[in-house]
Amino acid sequence: MLEYTGEYGAEVTTFIPFAAWLKREGMLQGRRIRTYDGMKPYYFFLSEDELEIKTEQRRWLPMRERYWPSNSTYHATASPWHVYPDYRQHYGGRGLTFQRPVIYVQNKFVIEWGVGPVNYIPVGALHQFLAETSDRFTIVYSRPGSASGKQRGYTRDENLELSYPDSRLADRYSNLVHLERLCADQALDYNQTKLEILAKCHLFVSVQGGGAHILAAFGHSLMLLLDREEYLGGDGREYPHAYRHGPYKYLSKFPPRLLVTRTFRDFILGLQLIKQVTLDAGSIIIPRTLKSFADKWAL
Repeated sequence: MLEYTGEYGAEVTTFIPFAAWLKREGMLQGRRIRTYDGMKPYYFFLSEDELEIKTEQRRWLPMRERYWPSNSTYHATASPWHVYPDYRQHYGGRGLTFQRPVIYVQNKFVIEWGVGPVNYIPVGALHQFLAETSDRFTIVYSRPGSASGKQRGYTRDENLELSYPDSRLADRYSNLVHLERLCADQALDYNQTKLEILAKCHLFVSVQGGGAHILAAFGHSLMLLLDREEYLGGDGREYPHAYRHGPYKYLSKFPPRLLVTRTFRDFILGLQLIKQVTLDAGSIIIPRTLKSFADKWAL
C-alpha cells in the first residue's frame, strides 16, 4: 500500500500524477493507494480495490519524508514518472450546466506561515467584480471551509480558517453560485461537484496556495492569480518557478495562460481585464486595449 500524507496542493500536483503513472505501468496490481476522504474523484483512473480512504485530518509533511518523485510544489518539474489525468475530458459532460460563461473564483482567508492572511481577495473587490459581471457571466465562488455544516467529501487541513464577510455574497448577487454552500445545502459530493464545474470553465481567478493548483489542470483557459509572497520578504516559495516552469505549466497539455499579480492594486486591475474577456468557440479574446497589462503579468 502507498499512503499519501500531506496537503491538498501537493497531492494534486505531485502525488496523483505518480499514482497515475504506477497505474499505467501496471505496478498497482495487488496494491492500493490510501488517501483522504473526498479525494476519490481525483483518482478516477483507479479501480475500487486500488483505492482506500482514511478519515484523519490533513497535515503538512516535510519534503524529506515524501518518497515520490518531483514532490515539491515549489520546485517540481515535469517527471517521466508522472502521468497527468485529463480532468476536463473526464468530467466535462457531467453535473451542473450553466447558461452563461463561468468564471471560477478561488479564495482563502487563513493564517499563512504564522503571520496572518496574506493571499486573499479583498471583499470590496469581490463586490465590485460581482456587480460588474452580472450581465455576462456566472461566478462560481469557492472558499473551502466557508459554509456552515460539513460538506460531503471534504477533509480539512491544519490551516486556521478565519472569519471573513463573504458568506452573504450569494444572497446579494444573482450571478453567484457559492460552491461550499451549494454542496452543503444539497448534500452533493464536494470534490466531484467541483471537478464537474471546473471542467466547464475557461476563466479562473485565484490566490496563491494549494487550492489554486488544481485549476492548472484545466487547460485552454486564462487564469488571474494573486501571489503576495513578497510581502513575507520574497523568500521565493512558488514565484516564479512554479508558475514559469512548474506544475502550472505541465498539469495540462495546453496549460492556462497565466497572469500573476504581486500586489492588491495589480490584482484589482486584473479583475477589470478578466471581466472584459470574450470567449469564442473555446478561444479567449483579450481586448487590444488591455493586452499590455496581460503581457506585463504573463508567466
